[in-house]
Amino acid sequence: MNYEDLKEVIHYLKKITKCSECNGHFTDKDISILATLPFEAIFQLNCKKCGNTMLVNIGIKPEREHRSIVTENDVENIRNFLGSFNGDFKKLFNHSKKQ
Repeated sequence: MNYEDLKEVIHYLKKITKCSECNGHFTDKDISILATLPFEAIFQLNCKKCGNTMLVNIGIKPEREHRSIVTENDVENIRNFLGSFNGDFKKLFNHSKKQ
């Protein structure tokens, strides 16, 4: 997770998470980041009201950053396919199912 993701997740944790023991709320100072990976992080939440400690693992859905690039080879393959295609879609799709 990058810095902006972490900030957003911490804001989310403060908004929706309550202590499992006393229903107390958490502040920035109560939340520690224990580990991060590209699309998830583990947080430790320490309740200042009752002393309870909670571990929370949050994952985020990765955004699609890369678009597929159509290469010249892709275009050539389609051109070759269309050059020999007779327009019979039923036969094309029935043939695909048998493989």
